[in-house]
Amino acid sequence: MRLARFFIFPFVLLVISNCSNTPREATSHYFRYFKFSDVKSYAFYGRNSENFDYQSLADVMRNTIEYTIENELDNKNLTLQSIEKADVIVSYFWVPLLPERPKMPKQSRRRMDEQSKDKFDQQPHLGILDKSTNLKTYNQGVNYCRACLKMSKDGNDNIKIDTQPGALIIDLIDPKSERSVWRSSYPVVIKEKENSQEMQNKIERAISLMIKQYPT
Repeated sequence: MRLARFFIFPFVLLVISNCSNTPREATSHYFRYFKFSDVKSYAFYGRNSENFDYQSLADVMRNTIEYTIENELDNKNLTLQSIEKADVIVSYFWVPLLPERPKMPKQSRRRMDEQSKDKFDQQPHLGILDKSTNLKTYNQGVNYCRACLKMSKDGNDNIKIDTQPGALIIDLIDPKSERSVWRSSYPVVIKEKENSQEMQNKIERAISLMIKQYPT
């Protein structure tokens, strides 16, 4: 019995620590002067739209994201419409994961340390290449203004939106101003060994938590 406790206790601690790394709620903020109470419909950008091509995602990934968003917004009694008729347009972006840094022999690491930092930073296989340019391009495309979107669902004006590698971001865009009026994010880190069902479960959970933050 004592031996069983010895093995079970560390296992429980490991499970708890892994769960604690995943936030219980998504982060979100919105433009307080936009009338969300008037929103009755939504739309997605078409696959041929210039607003759609911010990043390269597999069709199965896009379908999973859009289908889940559609289900969650339908539960909010919002209806899917064409862009010309929709009250808001849904856009999303998955912050790219940085490649893992490969293990190198000590002698190789010493030689790398002797090189200049500029040369070191230019090697993407080391996992330190700056991937933020894609997110900047996306933010400009949806006219995201962090200073404008201050209000949270709980009334907090100081919300930090997760934009770390692996974060899934959803924006709601006002068709009239062509600006993001609501943004939410949640980490969705897909590991290489995970199958499609595990990937889908992570995406569905993340989007469900994000849409819960929709201001009503």
